[in-house]
Amino acid sequence: MKNYKIKLPDDFNEYAWEIESKGCLEIDIEIYANVYTFNFYDPVRLNQTIQDDLDSNQYFFYENMVVIPSVNIENIESFIKNIINTPYLTSFNIKTN
Repeated sequence: MKNYKIKLPDDFNEYAWEIESKGCLEIDIEIYANVYTFNFYDPVRLNQTIQDDLDSNQYFFYENMVVIPSVNIENIESFIKNIINTPYLTSFNIKTN
């Protein structure tokens, strides 16, 4: 039994390729009854976003950011499985309403 749930829209599979191509995704994931909003980036998109933000804002920051080789469900699940039972999970902020 999984101790997490990725909160995907029902039709996500129809445009998952577009998300992977775009290189970033903000998504809520419930882990042990806590909800986290993760910001997933691939390295290329992250570099572009950093440069854009520095050019316009002169700073860069994203809460709960995770860089993975490619933004797809397989890599997201692999990330979750790797941190779920480690102290690293506590470094991410829990979503508050």
